[in-house]
Amino acid sequence: MKLLATTPPAELPAEALLARLRGRRSIFDLTDAERTVLDPGAVTRWVYQRLDRRLRKALTPFLELLAMRSLTLGLRYVLNGEPPPETLLQNSLLAEPLQKLLVVAAETEHTVARLEAALGGDYPFAAGLTETYRTQGPGGLEQQLANGILQYGLKRSPHTVIQATLRYLIDMRNCLTIRKLWRWQVAQAPPLTSGGTLAPELLHRVWTTHDDARLETLAARLAGGSGRFGESVQMEQGLINGLSRTLRRAARDPLSLAVVVEYLWRSQVAAHNRLLKRILPAERQELLMEVLLL
Repeated sequence: MKLLATTPPAELPAEALLARLRGRRSIFDLTDAERTVLDPGAVTRWVYQRLDRRLRKALTPFLELLAMRSLTLGLRYVLNGEPPPETLLQNSLLAEPLQKLLVVAAETEHTVARLEAALGGDYPFAAGLTETYRTQGPGGLEQQLANGILQYGLKRSPHTVIQATLRYLIDMRNCLTIRKLWRWQVAQAPPLTSGGTLAPELLHRVWTTHDDARLETLAARLAGGSGRFGESVQMEQGLINGLSRTLRRAARDPLSLAVVVEYLWRSQVAAHNRLLKRILPAERQELLMEVLLL
């Protein structure tokens, strides 16, 4: 079963949608007080419903990443014995059978088994989800899904902007994972995702030597700057800003896929920043905030 909902592609010409997005993206430059707060899920669904067949096919790896984000968030509730918020599913790109799987009450391991069966035919990385859940719990399950969708999308996309975005997110995920586990004083080496520009072997050496200065240098270089990331939240924000700058430059081409990717990314980042504002400074070091699948 495919992750994405099977709504018909739009008849709106791609050029018309790209023009609308270029005109609308200035809303993300306004403050919350100056604009109506947009739910990133609703923004994503609005865009998805207006993609023609060509754009939808080209953007599928990135759209599946967003759908997987909704799925993993829903699973967090389900595996904790709670129903997912209605708005989470209403505004997601998830296929309807997967949405129903999350809302139909069932024993947690049975839910995971049904999910493995549903995804296994289309997404090879879903094989073994049930065993992962048995042995590693919800964290291992989420790790398998997150790593899998990033690598799967990277292998399938021939488009430079999609590949560059997924590689960046893999690097970002790996750097933040190392920082997070150092803070938690975890002794076991982190399960790093391959496919980024920073080789896992290099990051494992950084991990083994606990070379925080080297990690900061690598993260700053990735983000396109030379700043210091003394705290995890600073590293995260620096890396987010780095991807935002990269996508902004790519979206200068008015007919590029980057126009859509940047629009969706900025929607996610705006929601992320609003959430940060509601968290006390002392709590920010305990809660590594998340964008997309991070």
